[in-house]
This record gives sequence, C-alpha cells and structure tokens, in this order.
Amino acid sequence: PELTLATGMTYHCFNSHIWSTGQDAAAVIKKQLMLLLPGVKIFLDVDDLKDIGALEQYIRGTTMILFFLSQGYFRSKNC
Repeated sequence: PELTLATGMTYHCFNSHIWSTGQDAAAVIKKQLMLLLPGVKIFLDVDDLKDIGALEQYIRGTTMILFFLSQGYFRSKNC
C-alpha cells in the first residue's frame, strides 16, 4: 500500500514501551513492520528520540500509537 502522512505528521506509528522490559521486543516490532510496510515511519526512542522533554511533541506528530504492554509498563512515568 502507498503510505501517506497527514500535514503536520512525522510518523505513522509511535512504538510505546518500557525500556527495562520492552526495548528489544519494540525494536523487533519496528523492524518487522518496516519489512511488511516499506516506507512506513515508526518512532522508536533508541532511533529517534532527541529530547525526552519533547516526548509529547513526538506523540502529537504521530498518526497512531502502538502500546507494547510488558511488565512494569503502567508504573513508568513516561508511559
């Protein structure tokens, strides 16, 4: 499929996870989605995060959020 982004959007998907228990799985999910959907733009902190203080701006610039719910996710202040 042809993937487009609405005006003002930077990413198709924001991959939300907790670093301590979901980092590796989130990276695999991003890689697999990119193989299945060439051209998809997926935000993953280790690849794209420049400023933790701008996290909400990254989310606002994303069409959808994928929540990877691993142990401790709901106790994380950033999640």
